[in-house]
Amino acid sequence: MRMTLLLAASAAALLAACSPTKPAAVETPKAAAIGAFGVDLTNADTAVKPGDDFFKYANGKWLATFQMPADKARYGSFDALGDKSEADVKSIIDGFATTAPAAGTNVAKAADFYASWMDEAALETRGIEPLKPYLDTINAINTKADLLKVVATVGYASPFGLGIEADTADPTRYAVWGAQGGLGMPDREYYLGKTESQVKYRAAYKAYVTKIFELLGDPAPAASADTVIKFETEVAKGHWKQEELRVTDKAFKAMDAAGFKKLVPNIDLDKFATDAGLPALANMVAYGDTSITAGAKLVDSQSIAAWKKYLTFHIASDNATFLTKAFDDASFEFFNKTLSGVSAKRDRWKRGVQLLDGNIGEALGEAYAAKFFPPENKAKMEALVGNLHTALESRIKGLTWMDEPTRAEALKKLANFEVRVGYPNKWRDYSAMQVDKAKLFENVMAARTFEWKRQVAQLGGPVDREEWDMNAQTVNASYNPLMNQITFPAGILQPPFFDVNADPAVNYGAIGAVIGHEIGHGFDDQGSAFDDKGVQRDWWTAETKAKFVAAADVLNKQYDSYCPFPDQCIIGKLTTGENIGDLGGVIMAYTAYQESLGGKEAPVITVDGVDYTGDQRFFLSWAQVWRAMAREDRARQLLTLDPHSPPEYRVNGVMPNVDAWYDAFGVKEGDKMYLPPEKRVRIW
Repeated sequence: MRMTLLLAASAAALLAACSPTKPAAVETPKAAAIGAFGVDLTNADTAVKPGDDFFKYANGKWLATFQMPADKARYGSFDALGDKSEADVKSIIDGFATTAPAAGTNVAKAADFYASWMDEAALETRGIEPLKPYLDTINAINTKADLLKVVATVGYASPFGLGIEADTADPTRYAVWGAQGGLGMPDREYYLGKTESQVKYRAAYKAYVTKIFELLGDPAPAASADTVIKFETEVAKGHWKQEELRVTDKAFKAMDAAGFKKLVPNIDLDKFATDAGLPALANMVAYGDTSITAGAKLVDSQSIAAWKKYLTFHIASDNATFLTKAFDDASFEFFNKTLSGVSAKRDRWKRGVQLLDGNIGEALGEAYAAKFFPPENKAKMEALVGNLHTALESRIKGLTWMDEPTRAEALKKLANFEVRVGYPNKWRDYSAMQVDKAKLFENVMAARTFEWKRQVAQLGGPVDREEWDMNAQTVNASYNPLMNQITFPAGILQPPFFDVNADPAVNYGAIGAVIGHEIGHGFDDQGSAFDDKGVQRDWWTAETKAKFVAAADVLNKQYDSYCPFPDQCIIGKLTTGENIGDLGGVIMAYTAYQESLGGKEAPVITVDGVDYTGDQRFFLSWAQVWRAMAREDRARQLLTLDPHSPPEYRVNGVMPNVDAWYDAFGVKEGDKMYLPPEKRVRIW
């Protein structure tokens, strides 16, 4: 797998009470998809002062009344749009029933893949038959050489592994990356942590691992489970913490094959690469070097018998959803119900669409883009990106904390940003991938093998800059520091993020700030370590870097103080990049919005006799984008793993640092979110 580095009248009354003097009102737009102008005002809770809790002020009624779907661990604007995207893709799939795609085409393969998922009767009939070739291979392991050959093969778990991505030393070429892996639970802290919830999860994991061995017919399932958990605990001890993996100069280390071999002296790396299907090794990157060494040491420190139990468990657990209902249910009970608090499985068709997204996603992406992403959306989105680009350029030119040599490099990097909107210029060819509509498990393995071989074939050639790591139907956006590219799939370019008929302030406050967020990733704690060409190098002067780090540290401390639970807070160092992205994105989008007005005041929009200023609409739009709630187990999990702060703090963590927000809502000293000007973080 390719490694990647890396939103009513009563409500109106309170807004009016907080507003500064306004220009003359204009007629309310009627065409926005949401509300009167792009924001659903009925979600606001006017009992909450905007300066005390802006997230609840904008979303409080929704938070108080919305019922979490039984099949969701969290739900918000992203999830609602994700549901719509799934339904849109399903409509394409349903069309195959009346107009069958031509045999051998991408969409035909996707249709057969989906059919193999939906045929539950076939899964029950086949039982664990699909696993047998893999179980036989594992059982045949007798030596260290046997073990390494299996671990190097696609489909098997390992505490260390190889992947392919652009080279941090020269992003025009591909490199073979090494990284940590191999855990059954989400993160090292689940094995090593001491909190009550972590202890609870370990007990539940023991029951789950035991159940998998029972389903496999193991004669001593509890003892086998103990072996696996003991093994994985040793793996966890060698893993880096998530926040440590964000420190670029320590986490990413480019080297040649000789240098990488020193990290794994007990392994014949050339033989391992050959078994993985790789050509002769040359350029390599170690992502968390000591974790790779620690994982490799387990080849010698753990017995062959322990390794076989570990591999057996993972070939079943990692693919449980592609086997019988008993395996699928066991996986759901632990990973969804216990770890995330979900009480019901998602509809099978929805899970099937997700499966296609992850394994043959571009096969449907072309049809999705053609049906659901009109050219006018692409054109308007590209114009917005251009405006955000201009806004950041003007801000960089005016930064007082940045010296001239660093400023020149920053502007050079910004000038070389590449923007991708909607969908790729070329679509992936899946002709080499074999799909059998009667064999789900084999289809999944074929997809993994196809993707690995596709990436291996790229080694030795120039990096394909037109390749996308997300599908057109994906509700997300990204920045790739190695390519200096920002990508906005068609899936996210819909209300509440983007609506061609919405008020401009709303689009700037939603997708505009998301655009700014992604641009900002080029200058966050990680992105700032890569230059305009994507090369990992320090282009900052020491003095300016010190000022940047100092400001980021202040922001980290702000977020460290936000505690969703009495015993668990946000980890500032884990969320630094996303927090900088959010703050910078809002500032950039606000600047771009103001510049779009051409020196004029924004028109006031009147709804039910109450006025809304442009600034108010802008900030309400940002708060609407992050409207969300999560079950406690899932929320706790994300605090450990997710580099994004919880949705509430993507609003309430940003607003106190934005001067214009204070003016828009009359926020003053004494309000809970108030920060004196000298304590507000100002980076981009």
